Amino acid sequence: MQPAVQLLQAGWHDLVGWTLIVAAIALALHTLGHGRTRGRAAHILRAYRPADWRQRHGMHGRIRPMKGDHRQWQILETIAERGFAQAETAADLHARAAQELEAIDDALTGLLALYARASARPSQQPAGVPLPAPAPAPLAA
Repeated sequence: MQPAVQLLQAGWHDLVGWTLIVAAIALALHTLGHGRTRGRAAHILRAYRPADWRQRHGMHGRIRPMKGDHRQWQILETIAERGFAQAETAADLHARAAQELEAIDDALTGLLALYARASARPSQQPAGVPLPAPAPAPLAA
């Protein structure tokens, strides 16, 4: 009784939300096939047997052997130096970008101040100066 009362008091968006959740779960279960393997994927699962694969490919050695301990340390140092250089470059680029943004902000502030001064000039007339009279319309002949 309690869930029915809550369902009747819920807004339309709650009902739509729950409907979408239930539909998504149903679609996921249908897509997964309730744990059954489909015919077109069954040959992949039959061909993949982890123990057999390890036995077949373990002998070939896919990882190429390194030449020596000294060579491995040189490669590691090269990778680390490249990483540090990239980090320094990123920090420099970040600082330059901050400077450029600050310069753009200053320029925009200056332009806005110039615009404000230029637009304020014509509207401010001295109090004692009368406005020019409009030109009289020509008489019709």
